[in-house]
Amino acid sequence: MLSGDLHDRRADREKRTRPTVVVRYRPVPANRRCLRELGAGLEEEGVPFRAEPVGEDSTARELAYGAALASDLDVGVGVDAAGNTCVHHAKLPPEVPALAGPPSAARGMGHNAARLVVGIPFKTIDQ
Repeated sequence: MLSGDLHDRRADREKRTRPTVVVRYRPVPANRRCLRELGAGLEEEGVPFRAEPVGEDSTARELAYGAALASDLDVGVGVDAAGNTCVHHAKLPPEVPALAGPPSAARGMGHNAARLVVGIPFKTIDQ
Protein backbone atom coordinates (compact mmCIF):
# COMPACT_ATOMS: atom_id res chain seq x y z
CA MET A 1 0.00 0.00 0.00
CA LEU A 2 1.29 3.42 -0.86
CA SER A 3 1.55 6.01 1.89
CA GLY A 4 -0.68 8.37 -0.14
CA ASP A 5 -3.45 5.74 -0.12
CA LEU A 6 -3.22 5.46 3.66
CA HIS A 7 -3.43 9.24 4.03
CA ASP A 8 -6.48 9.40 1.75
CA ARG A 9 -8.28 6.70 3.74
CA ARG A 10 -7.59 8.50 7.01
CA ALA A 11 -8.83 11.78 5.56
CA ASP A 12 -12.02 10.05 4.35
CA ARG A 13 -12.59 8.52 7.79
CA GLU A 14 -12.20 11.92 9.45
CA LYS A 15 -14.75 13.47 7.09
CA ARG A 16 -17.42 10.89 7.95
CA THR A 17 -19.72 11.78 10.78
CA ARG A 18 -20.81 9.19 13.24
CA PRO A 19 -24.59 8.75 13.52
CA THR A 20 -25.80 10.16 16.83
CA VAL A 21 -28.85 10.76 18.94
CA VAL A 22 -29.39 14.52 19.00
CA VAL A 23 -30.08 16.16 22.37
CA ARG A 24 -31.52 19.68 22.15
CA TYR A 25 -31.62 21.60 25.41
CA ARG A 26 -32.17 25.01 26.90
CA PRO A 27 -28.77 26.23 28.15
CA VAL A 28 -29.70 27.14 31.71
CA PRO A 29 -27.52 26.29 34.74
CA ALA A 30 -30.15 23.94 36.17
CA ASN A 31 -29.84 21.67 33.10
CA ARG A 32 -26.14 20.83 33.57
CA ARG A 33 -26.83 17.88 35.84
CA CYS A 34 -29.72 16.71 33.67
CA LEU A 35 -27.49 16.72 30.56
CA ARG A 36 -24.72 14.89 32.41
CA GLU A 37 -27.19 12.18 33.49
CA LEU A 38 -28.76 11.91 30.02
CA GLY A 39 -25.33 11.54 28.44
CA ALA A 40 -24.33 8.90 30.98
CA GLY A 41 -27.44 6.86 30.21
CA LEU A 42 -26.82 7.02 26.46
CA GLU A 43 -23.14 6.16 26.83
CA GLU A 44 -23.85 3.25 29.18
CA GLU A 45 -25.97 1.75 26.41
CA GLY A 46 -23.21 2.40 23.85
CA VAL A 47 -25.04 4.96 21.72
CA PRO A 48 -23.27 8.22 20.82
CA PHE A 49 -25.02 11.57 21.16
CA ARG A 50 -24.56 15.18 20.18
CA ALA A 51 -25.82 17.99 22.43
CA GLU A 52 -27.15 21.17 20.81
CA PRO A 53 -28.13 24.22 22.87
CA VAL A 54 -31.19 26.10 21.60
CA GLY A 55 -32.27 29.64 22.26
CA GLU A 56 -36.00 29.39 21.71
CA ASP A 57 -38.34 28.74 24.60
CA SER A 58 -39.88 25.45 23.47
CA THR A 59 -41.36 22.50 25.31
CA ALA A 60 -39.31 19.35 25.83
CA ARG A 61 -41.58 17.58 23.34
CA GLU A 62 -41.02 20.21 20.64
CA LEU A 63 -37.26 20.13 21.20
CA ALA A 64 -37.23 16.32 21.13
CA TYR A 65 -39.19 16.10 17.88
CA GLY A 66 -36.89 18.61 16.18
CA ALA A 67 -33.88 16.70 17.51
CA ALA A 68 -35.28 13.41 16.17
CA LEU A 69 -35.68 14.94 12.72
CA ALA A 70 -32.06 16.18 12.89
CA SER A 71 -30.68 12.82 14.05
CA ASP A 72 -29.26 10.25 11.63
CA LEU A 73 -30.67 7.64 14.01
CA ASP A 74 -34.19 9.21 14.00
CA VAL A 75 -34.12 9.55 17.80
CA GLY A 76 -33.98 12.86 19.62
CA VAL A 77 -34.12 14.09 23.18
CA GLY A 78 -35.40 17.47 24.33
CA VAL A 79 -34.78 19.19 27.65
CA ASP A 80 -36.80 22.31 28.44
CA ALA A 81 -35.82 25.18 30.75
CA ALA A 82 -37.28 23.34 33.76
CA GLY A 83 -35.27 20.17 33.02
CA ASN A 84 -38.25 18.13 31.84
CA THR A 85 -37.02 15.52 29.40
CA CYS A 86 -38.69 13.99 26.37
CA VAL A 87 -37.56 11.23 23.97
CA HIS A 88 -39.02 11.25 20.48
CA HIS A 89 -38.72 9.23 17.27
CA ALA A 90 -38.91 10.91 13.87
CA LYS A 91 -41.54 8.44 12.65
CA LEU A 92 -43.96 9.22 15.48
CA PRO A 93 -46.47 12.07 15.20
CA PRO A 94 -45.06 15.32 16.68
CA GLU A 95 -47.60 15.34 19.52
CA VAL A 96 -46.90 11.70 20.56
CA PRO A 97 -43.43 11.29 22.08
CA ALA A 98 -41.99 7.91 22.98
CA LEU A 99 -41.29 8.97 26.59
CA ALA A 100 -41.42 12.02 28.83
CA GLY A 101 -40.29 12.58 32.39
CA PRO A 102 -39.05 14.95 35.07
CA PRO A 103 -35.41 15.98 35.58
CA SER A 104 -34.94 13.20 38.15
CA ALA A 105 -35.50 10.59 35.41
CA ALA A 106 -32.80 11.93 33.05
CA ARG A 107 -30.41 8.96 33.29
CA GLY A 108 -33.20 6.48 32.62
CA MET A 109 -34.40 8.62 29.72
CA GLY A 110 -30.90 8.42 28.27
CA HIS A 111 -30.91 4.63 28.63
CA ASN A 112 -34.29 4.39 26.95
CA ALA A 113 -33.40 6.78 24.12
CA ALA A 114 -30.48 4.48 23.34
CA ARG A 115 -32.74 1.43 23.57
CA LEU A 116 -35.15 3.05 21.12
CA VAL A 117 -32.26 3.29 18.64
CA VAL A 118 -31.23 -0.33 19.16
CA GLY A 119 -34.79 -1.67 19.22
CA ILE A 120 -34.78 -3.37 22.61
CA PRO A 121 -37.37 -2.98 25.42
CA PHE A 122 -37.25 0.09 27.64
CA LYS A 123 -35.97 -0.02 31.19
CA THR A 124 -38.30 0.91 34.02
CA ILE A 125 -37.45 4.44 35.15
CA ASP A 126 -37.31 5.27 38.86
CA GLN A 127 -38.44 8.85 39.34
